[in-house]
Amino acid sequence: MSRAVQYRKFGGPGILQMAEVADPAPSGGEVRVAVKAVGLNPVDAKIFGGDIRLKILESIQCLTHPVRWFGSPRFPRGVARDFAGCVDAVGPYVQGFEIGQPVLGTLRSAPGLGNTKGALADKLIASVDDVVNKPESISFEVAASLGVAAQTVGGAFRQLDLNNGDVIVISAASGGMGSLASQIAIHRGATVIGIAGKRNTDYLRSLGAIPVSYGEDLKSRILAMTPRAVTKFLDCYGGGYVKLGFALGLPGHAIGTLIPSPGAIIRGAQFTGSRHAQPGDLPEITGLVADGAAKVALAQVYPFTIESVREAYTELNAGHVRGKLVVSLSR
Repeated sequence: MSRAVQYRKFGGPGILQMAEVADPAPSGGEVRVAVKAVGLNPVDAKIFGGDIRLKILESIQCLTHPVRWFGSPRFPRGVARDFAGCVDAVGPYVQGFEIGQPVLGTLRSAPGLGNTKGALADKLIASVDDVVNKPESISFEVAASLGVAAQTVGGAFRQLDLNNGDVIVISAASGGMGSLASQIAIHRGATVIGIAGKRNTDYLRSLGAIPVSYGEDLKSRILAMTPRAVTKFLDCYGGGYVKLGFALGLPGHAIGTLIPSPGAIIRGAQFTGSRHAQPGDLPEITGLVADGAAKVALAQVYPFTIESVREAYTELNAGHVRGKLVVSLSR
């Protein structure tokens, strides 16, 4: 038997429970991973919170793919997507992975609430397409922070066609997603204007970004700090930042947001992220982190207890976390 964090109704972190579950068995092209660490993402809380936008997406999927959804249980559901650990069983058609091999990955699913699996578990099943080798130079905690962020950043920059010479404004640039996006953009030759709180000014400079504090007169302060015209905008926060992109004179195709918003999409901005990812995004960005070309800041590492998991998601929901929150199953 194994432990797994689950929920049986939508709500806040208090609805999360620790359950005893049977060890899952891999089939076909799957591996079973003994989990060492799990990275937390804001989308996790949106899913177990029953975010209305994700409920709408799930309803659309039920109508367009009824065979896939018919008879599937709504609950219990697992929590979190990103993980790192060691392979401890392989399916009959698996090649390239062996027992004991350190790996990292993310449990991919279509947008919505329908996936019942979760990474916050002693053991999990993952498709070999969603798993890559963990480099020796990075810890399990750092490795567990990469899945969603790497695919989101890779997909967003692909959709925005980010190129060498671009000047890109990134909101929430000091967060787990924004800080990685800033570093990858700089690595690709872009100039980054990072929006964050004043306390993160030095941190953003250490990443190579030009910091601008959020608040009044944001547009004019961005323009004052920009060495040349802004060409792209990536919103990692939501709220009114897409409007800021338009106010800076950008066309809709040059503005990407990771937060689904009908108003933003109607105006022509692009809802992007992991939906535009490709298989090479995770190994590419993992390699950059392993080589030191990009770094992941761990804001805090929590033990694998239900109290700590609830505390971690409460902290994540409060916003303004610098870096990533991780749950360690090795402590």
